[in-house]
Amino acid sequence: MHPLLSIITPVYNVKPYLNRCVESILNQSYSNIELIMIDDGSTDGSSILCDEWAAKDNRIIVIHKENGGVSSARNAGLGKAKGEYLTFVDPDDFLAPDTYGSNMDYLLNHQEVDILQYPYCHYVNDNNISNYHKPSSVVFVGAKEIFRNWWSGSPLEYVIWNKIYKRCLWHDIHFNVDHISEDTCLVPKFVNRAKIVYISENGLYYYQRAREESYTFGEYTFEKHLDLFYAHAAIFNCFKLFPDMVTEKVTAFTRLYRRLISAKQSDINADIHTPLKIISEFSPSWREIMISHNTDKIWLLSAKIFGPSIFVKLFLSYLRLI
Repeated sequence: MHPLLSIITPVYNVKPYLNRCVESILNQSYSNIELIMIDDGSTDGSSILCDEWAAKDNRIIVIHKENGGVSSARNAGLGKAKGEYLTFVDPDDFLAPDTYGSNMDYLLNHQEVDILQYPYCHYVNDNNISNYHKPSSVVFVGAKEIFRNWWSGSPLEYVIWNKIYKRCLWHDIHFNVDHISEDTCLVPKFVNRAKIVYISENGLYYYQRAREESYTFGEYTFEKHLDLFYAHAAIFNCFKLFPDMVTEKVTAFTRLYRRLISAKQSDINADIHTPLKIISEFSPSWREIMISHNTDKIWLLSAKIFGPSIFVKLFLSYLRLI
């Protein structure tokens, strides 16, 4: 008997896209699925579509709830999922045929694998498909190797919807409600739980990046920048578990620092006292900066000499001049 695969799909005002999404899931060659559709207070008729689909196929479960955002909807789905394996599909996206079949076959034959990642591409329309993300097939074993290949978002990616997980990994894990960095925040949680991660070359997830009313589309405000700063700070904190990853640590710190500068640049009057304390606490040592490879040493040493508060002011002044 093939194990049950739970598929969680949050739904909010996506009526023009929902049928294609659901059809691509129900038509997969792997049929032992439950599709959990969480209607997050839709007002455009998506709610009715969800119920119509559930009436046609008993593998569909519909949850209707007040609008609470994508993380709230996914959390509701997690509470309902009964599968041994778990995956996510956003309602304006869709899957290539046999995406689940080929990858679930691999998982059935390699039950030691905790997370499987498969390819995705950016979809605008049938004549505009680009940026295929298809790393070579590889297995990462152990927390150190998993983190080494995940901290930067490549080749293991932050996004959750191109992955199949063992359901047990999600015990006591939920998405942060009202935060845009819900995918990124999961990396430090799974690094300590997943023992083996596999990158598959099979299947394809079509990500509809350009839809303006989607959950993630929009201007990066100070709050969004700060969200990502704290998410990357949680990832950076994992480096203390792997003290020999010096170059990666210095590179990650530079990224974290620049994220804070971008946040401040988006709202010059915003209070960044707490993030500055985190930067000061996380700052690599002089030695770590000097022995790191292919890092921006002059930038980092200048930041260390002036200190976070003064350096951010000076750097923002420099950016205004160029």
